[in-house]
Amino acid sequence: MKFAVALSFVAVAVASVLEPRVCAGNNCNRAVTGTRDGLLPLASRSADCASFLRTTVTPAAVTYTVTVDDEEPTGPAKRDFPLEGRQATAVATSIPTYAANCANVAEYASACSCFGVTGTVTTAPVPTVTVTTTVDYCGDL
Repeated sequence: MKFAVALSFVAVAVASVLEPRVCAGNNCNRAVTGTRDGLLPLASRSADCASFLRTTVTPAAVTYTVTVDDEEPTGPAKRDFPLEGRQATAVATSIPTYAANCANVAEYASACSCFGVTGTVTTAPVPTVTVTTTVDYCGDL
């Protein structure tokens, strides 16, 4: 008997996972995913959603300092190691004008996910700055 009760709970849990979810039929979703006349083409709205859901991460610049002299080194070479910098993350914050019925960016992002568009993360290359300093030992004499 206990097994039958437990099995019924498992069946309900599995059925709820397999049940298709539908998005709310609000004006924001209609503006983003709708097919009525007067709306931008679906491909254009899908591209807007993809652009909106894209996050761009720009790593902090790394600066290397190199010291060059004309003499042979007499001791071990010293190398400057870059400090850990902070990266910048850019996300979209403006909603397209055709989606003015969306109350905020979270509602627009939800409508985009109902449209089947998922978010992506793009990482920009690490900018590198090299500073070269030439030391003239003859000037010190």
